Amino acid sequence: MRLLRWLKLSVIYLLTSCTLLSSADFVVPSVVNFKGVIYQKVTDTSLDAMQQMLYLAQDSTKDPNNWQQGVLIFLDKNKTGKTLQSRVALRQQHFRQQNTLAKIMLTDQELRTEVIYPPTERFDNVQLEITRGRDSHCGYSQIQFAEKRSISAKNWQNLTAYQQALSTLANEFAQLPWLIECH
Repeated sequence: MRLLRWLKLSVIYLLTSCTLLSSADFVVPSVVNFKGVIYQKVTDTSLDAMQQMLYLAQDSTKDPNNWQQGVLIFLDKNKTGKTLQSRVALRQQHFRQQNTLAKIMLTDQELRTEVIYPPTERFDNVQLEITRGRDSHCGYSQIQFAEKRSISAKNWQNLTAYQQALSTLANEFAQLPWLIECH
């Protein structure tokens, strides 16, 4: 009888501790410092197991609908169990369907992308975007930097003219310490 009670308590303890372990939470910074610019959190949106936060330059208008440079942090509790490799495949499929120049890779246990978005009817600029994403016991987290650039007449049809600038940004962004913790 005592053994049965002990087993029940052990199972309850095990289930409780597993629940506590799986309920780890992401911890994100209140500000991001990149290339000498301080970015402050201006939006925080959650949907189910996902959350995204937009950080805009401290000295900007901090208008989430009108910005030139920004950092986006994306968090996914990864309840579907996606791997970094499956995220690479999803991004490759997504970017093939768009008019972008995109480079997607796995480097040092990080999913990294470098993307050049062309101008659209709505936005008359080129957007350079760099991302770094990692898995942890909290799930998947991603840091993204985006910068909008005015289009010069000579670069209107030639997005490859922005590849050197994108590559430089990606190298600088790769040096940024990982800012998302899991507790």
